[in-house]
Amino acid sequence: MSNYDTTPDNLPVPLDDGAAAHLLGLSLPAVALMGTHAAEIDVSLLMGWVVIYCYPMTGVPGVALPPGWDHIAGARGCTPQSNAYKQAHPAFKALGAQVFGLSTQDTAYQQEMVERLQLPFHVLSDEHLHFQKSLNLPTF
Repeated sequence: MSNYDTTPDNLPVPLDDGAAAHLLGLSLPAVALMGTHAAEIDVSLLMGWVVIYCYPMTGVPGVALPPGWDHIAGARGCTPQSNAYKQAHPAFKALGAQVFGLSTQDTAYQQEMVERLQLPFHVLSDEHLHFQKSLNLPTF
């Protein structure tokens, strides 16, 4: 099985197709998302600096990724991305910024990942794509 802590060589490189260009300057929508701390957060009510990094899904060690996953540019690398935010978290916190991960996986799945990776921040579930649809976020 794959090691999800690193990315394999020769993954397709994502290209900026401009599909997220409309997001610059937008306010966060009034969307309540369940967090891994078992409480909903309305992202529009968050105050101060907020970092929300979005990713498609986190793999579970010993469980195969969906067929063809590594052939989709930008699909692979969610665990290394979360670990990078974990490492950067003290710097964000020192600046007064809140950090949240966000994926379309359900909260129970995300809770296992937060515990396994020992993330010092909450991960939000957009299982029903309310956040994605509100901002017209690109998907694949």
